[in-house]
Amino acid sequence: MTVIEHKVGKEVKVMLMSDLHIGALHNDYDRIEADLKRAKDCGALIAINGDVFDMILPGDRKRFRSNNLHPRMYQSGDDMVGESIRWGLEILEPYKDRILMIGDGNHDDAVARFHHIEPVKQLVIMLNGKNGKIKYGGYHGWLHFIFEHGEDRGHYVINYHHGAGGSAPVTKGAITFSRANMWIEGADAIWRGHTHTFQAGRDAKIAYNLNGRNLESRIKHRTVLTIRTGSYMDTYAGTTSDELLKHGRKDSYGAIQDYGALPKGGMLLTLTSSRPTLNRRNGGGHVLVEDHLTI
Repeated sequence: MTVIEHKVGKEVKVMLMSDLHIGALHNDYDRIEADLKRAKDCGALIAINGDVFDMILPGDRKRFRSNNLHPRMYQSGDDMVGESIRWGLEILEPYKDRILMIGDGNHDDAVARFHHIEPVKQLVIMLNGKNGKIKYGGYHGWLHFIFEHGEDRGHYVINYHHGAGGSAPVTKGAITFSRANMWIEGADAIWRGHTHTFQAGRDAKIAYNLNGRNLESRIKHRTVLTIRTGSYMDTYAGTTSDELLKHGRKDSYGAIQDYGALPKGGMLLTLTSSRPTLNRRNGGGHVLVEDHLTI
């Protein structure tokens, strides 16, 4: 697991994004740009949790259809992987000073396994140049925000994983969070992508605090924020019979599988620390950190 620490002042905003699928034909590139611009305009950091690239290449016998290639991929000839990375650089470079972390997803990982190049790693290297500070997040890990209040510190910890498994059209991935809460400790938030659904909620936990001054104060209540960021894919797009006859079908993979239309975009997480207080959170430190999620 990758561990990323980041020190902040009294407040920090983080735009949580995943499943950009750069290179896909059926993709809302304007929405990607809008979320990145929103982050920049409000002074937020940007964290991207995998599937930066679509990378459905000719060798993918399950999902590849030549009619689903974006025209830019056609123009690259045999350099589809390289062109995808250059396109990612073109989209993200204007915002590189705001980007905290970029991680891998299953689409990115498939390129590493079958074509022996890690596209997200290469993108991070290119964005960083000689002096950049963007962290390569891998497939899963922890984001640890440390809030400074003089000698006192507040902490907020996010467990992230791109996600795995099917699309979960009925449960919307809620079972994933129930399972994660059984074995993950110390997280203030659990963040997933992958299924292209879009949801947020809270789970509650009760723990026994050995550091309590008296017996009554040893019962510790805490909540865990659960976050599933959406994709930027358009499952369905309009066409005409004449277009089908002239150019053939250009259905997305989701449309062929009869998946439902899905909401798009990331979420803005605002973390605010209080003045030092006796209310202890995370089993240590005197600073309380409150979270607020905005769609």
